Amino acid sequence: MAHLESMRYRKQPGGNAGHDEATVISGMSSVAAGTPTTLDSDDAYGADGAAGLNSDLGYSYEKKDLDFSSSSTLAPFAAGDRQHQRFCISRNQWITLGFIVLAAAYVRLWRLSNPAQVVFDEVHFGKFAGKYLNGTYFFDVHPPLAKMMFAAAGRLAGYDGVFDFKSIGLDYIAANVPYIGMRLMPALLGLSMVPITYVTLAALGHAADACALGALLVCFENALLTQSRLILLDASLIFFTGLTVMFWALFFTESHRPFGNRWWGYLMLTGINLGNALSCKWVGLFLIATIGVWTVKDLWEKLGDLSISPAQYVRHFVARAAALIVVPVVVYLFWFQVHFSVLHKSGDGNAFMSPEFQNTLDGVNLGHTPRDVYFGSRVRIRHDATNAGYLHSHLSNYETGSKQQQVTLYGFRDDNNYWVLTRTEADEEAHQNSTNPHELQQIKDGDTVRLLHWRTHRRLHSHNERPPVTTNDYQNEVSGYGWEGFNGDSNDHWRVKILEGDSSIPDSKKKLMAIHSKFRLIHVNQRCALFSNRKKLPKWGHEQVEVSCMKSAKFPKTLWRIESNINENIPAKAPLAEYRRPSLIEKVLEATAVMWRVNNGLTKSHPYESRPHTWPWMRRGMAFWGSDNRSIYLLGTPIIWWLSFVAVIIFAGVQVVMFFRDRRGFHDRLLGARERYMESVGFLSVGWVLHWVPFFLMGRQLFLHHYLPALWLAILALVGSLDLFTRRLSRKVRQVIMFALLLATVRMYFQYSHIAYGSPWTRQGCERSKWLKSWDYDCFRFPELGATTPVAPGLKPNVPEVPMPTADAPDIGGEPVAIVRNKNGEAQHVPPPAQNFDPLEHENKLNEPAPEIHQDHLNSNSAKLDLEMKKKATTVEPGSSDTAVATNEEHE
Repeated sequence: MAHLESMRYRKQPGGNAGHDEATVISGMSSVAAGTPTTLDSDDAYGADGAAGLNSDLGYSYEKKDLDFSSSSTLAPFAAGDRQHQRFCISRNQWITLGFIVLAAAYVRLWRLSNPAQVVFDEVHFGKFAGKYLNGTYFFDVHPPLAKMMFAAAGRLAGYDGVFDFKSIGLDYIAANVPYIGMRLMPALLGLSMVPITYVTLAALGHAADACALGALLVCFENALLTQSRLILLDASLIFFTGLTVMFWALFFTESHRPFGNRWWGYLMLTGINLGNALSCKWVGLFLIATIGVWTVKDLWEKLGDLSISPAQYVRHFVARAAALIVVPVVVYLFWFQVHFSVLHKSGDGNAFMSPEFQNTLDGVNLGHTPRDVYFGSRVRIRHDATNAGYLHSHLSNYETGSKQQQVTLYGFRDDNNYWVLTRTEADEEAHQNSTNPHELQQIKDGDTVRLLHWRTHRRLHSHNERPPVTTNDYQNEVSGYGWEGFNGDSNDHWRVKILEGDSSIPDSKKKLMAIHSKFRLIHVNQRCALFSNRKKLPKWGHEQVEVSCMKSAKFPKTLWRIESNINENIPAKAPLAEYRRPSLIEKVLEATAVMWRVNNGLTKSHPYESRPHTWPWMRRGMAFWGSDNRSIYLLGTPIIWWLSFVAVIIFAGVQVVMFFRDRRGFHDRLLGARERYMESVGFLSVGWVLHWVPFFLMGRQLFLHHYLPALWLAILALVGSLDLFTRRLSRKVRQVIMFALLLATVRMYFQYSHIAYGSPWTRQGCERSKWLKSWDYDCFRFPELGATTPVAPGLKPNVPEVPMPTADAPDIGGEPVAIVRNKNGEAQHVPPPAQNFDPLEHENKLNEPAPEIHQDHLNSNSAKLDLEMKKKATTVEPGSSDTAVATNEEHE
């Protein structure tokens, strides 16, 4: 892939480039770089039986020599018409690949209809497909492309978007859902990975038999098989990852014809598919890092190439920057534009987004409101950072702390969201004694206000009590205190601090304005800021969001905005404010920021989560579905996972050893394959590292399927290593090694296919398949050998029941398990079943409406509470709501 020949040798005028040592190295590194070659599978070995490629490949390898042949065929671009030959795959290879694809089609598409029930995360992504078909806006933690592909597949298959995929196990057939057509899309993408693997290995310069082996390993790998048969996102991600790597390898086959049509085509297709991978899942960022690292390496080597002029180098740099940076960004924005255009109706995802964003949706009319906010205005105040709702209160008291009236965030508009902004007692007295007491006075930055709840006549209040949920010493409870006619006390005083304004209206940072001004409310006595962080109150608080007063709080979650502003004294022609409509880039940035926040919040434990250090050796899989004597469990083919991991580790070890030996003056050639080993297996190993190591930095839930893109790269690294280091062996020995690996893979495919396809199995076969004790798929759901008997139609098969878990459920290895007793009374550890985990559950519940508080209930309770509060006030020192509560408790 890199062109080492340009650094080691530059042809001088009149020099002979045909047979000297520099040309040998040049030709070898050209092939290692994936330079234009013609593959021919008819004669993959030399006449002497050595494991080499024929002259059509542009190089040959003989058993007697550790280096590639020094014939002119090793320097195909140094002389003659071979300079004009391009990379291609021979007719016989296409035929071989065709047979492999047919076998893969059978493996990938067999029993695609099984099970006819909702499986694992089909709960989410099937539902999202319906949202696209209905055009209603929703929110998800992943970019939109893969979900839109499912929607398109559903539309073609006849899905009307009505079925809601509400829970695992729902029957597709009874609801007449064309689920097979929706599953066909990821199955075809998974099938496409077989020819993609073949072409990628060929473009990297590997032999035809190695390309076939790599394609077959991907064909029979059980984890890739399982993930590509269901309505899940990973098949799309892996498909675009494969396309990107394939076109990147093909791009380097055109290295000796820079800026030609194919050169540009492969480079642009690399960038386009980078954008597609990123638009499926953010794991595409790791792919961008992989291509980026190799691009930097390639440009660094070109910098030392004396045959490339500075102007040409700039062209190389600009071309790569445009294709590998600008194009992926444009593709990412394009798919989001499609996403926003399709989801144009108001939906359940509104509450995750800002008012400006919501204002672009059909059915949302936030309207306009008077801009300037005056004392005496009745306002609705929205929490700006979380979009969790409006500052709210109602006739329910806390059950802890002061036990005063609750103050919360509520995600829907109602009259309990209104507060009246009033002056303090002293300011009100001074204003009444002024020359014009009826003049409107606009609230400014630094003014002190009191907030009177419009319906219950309680004032927004804080004191040295801990909140009901967040009990930290640096957070105070916020409550509603007082009654109609009560003057209140100094704990009702809040200072307005405007932090942000609209740049088009400079005064919005000095004077309080609806919509345009973002401000904090600082409690004068406690010196804390009104705050919320989406923590919910218990059921006695209607599970609304807690509001507290936080000392030394960070700005984002203490910012508020006035959305509605009502004042009868405002002139009719006063300026109005309304939410502006954001641009596409602003909407994408906001959606990306919300996805990032919610992703980081997915820290709740899950029975089948796993950490990255356990993935390469496949410590455990994850259950997708189970019913009677069948189950689907994500588990890979052990020999592929383990050997591919070993191949990458060996590459790293070899590089370390070679580095120190080079420093000592021993320039090893690795059987003549050193350059190609670095350029092919090295590239794949770097990609594996960049697709695996970043997960160690994540605190969110992680699962085995996150490793699958790295697994595909590791499989290619395994095949590449095997190809390069068996070429010196005889043809027969090489084929025996490859055939043994393939045979073991196929054998394991059949052994573990029961939990990939969800087909019947026996308990004995299941138990024998557990090579590691941590593989926790449930063998008790399968009948013992010979225990099943034919049953009449409509009757349940005679499947032995799994004993129910006992109360003694220890924690083994930090994973929840239960002890059960089999029919012989022996203790058995059984893992919990797969759960329908909704990553947005904690977010969605924030936006559920609270129980409605009726007006008659409000009025009757208000009178009672006012009477009680007045009685309490007569027994305590005026001006101290905290003392009032304490004294009343002592009296009771």
